[in-house]
Amino acid sequence: MKRTILTIVISLIVFGGAGYWVGYSTGYAAGNSEGWEKGTRHGNAQGYEKGYLAGYENGKEFVATHLDQYVTIPKAVSYEEVVEFLKEDRTDENKYTNNYNCISFADDLKEHANTHGIKCALVSFDLEDDYESWGHAINAFETTDRGIVYFDPQTDGQRYDIEVGGYYSLPTRSKIIKVDIIW
Repeated sequence: MKRTILTIVISLIVFGGAGYWVGYSTGYAAGNSEGWEKGTRHGNAQGYEKGYLAGYENGKEFVATHLDQYVTIPKAVSYEEVVEFLKEDRTDENKYTNNYNCISFADDLKEHANTHGIKCALVSFDLEDDYESWGHAINAFETTDRGIVYFDPQTDGQRYDIEVGGYYSLPTRSKIIKVDIIW
């Protein structure tokens, strides 16, 4: 009888322990797997959000304090500064040809002004008179004391107010029917 009891006890320990071990291992693996997946998803999303916000704030602060070291940001200047810039700039001395026309003049002047930190736009507009329609291009400067002022890059000295319905003289007085401004 003692032997039977001992056999039963050993069997319970061996098989019971094995059952415990099998159950524990299976439960541990399933719980660990599910917990890892949930934790990874949550941690990834939360970590991404925190990292994004930290990077954005650090980048914004860096740009705000260091951008002028890398990029010249054009800004509005006084009317006098525009006139002085135009006196020094030599775009108006270029020769007008079929390949270098009013758009080329205006584009070059815009690039030169922006390089000097002066806010300048290319202004293209369509004109018509009693006989024909055509287009022309000049430049606009944003000034701190006179607002937006217009200059023809081929002559520098002439200033125009450009608006649809207004008039422009080149070489005859023509009506402006469309205006596009590219800053």
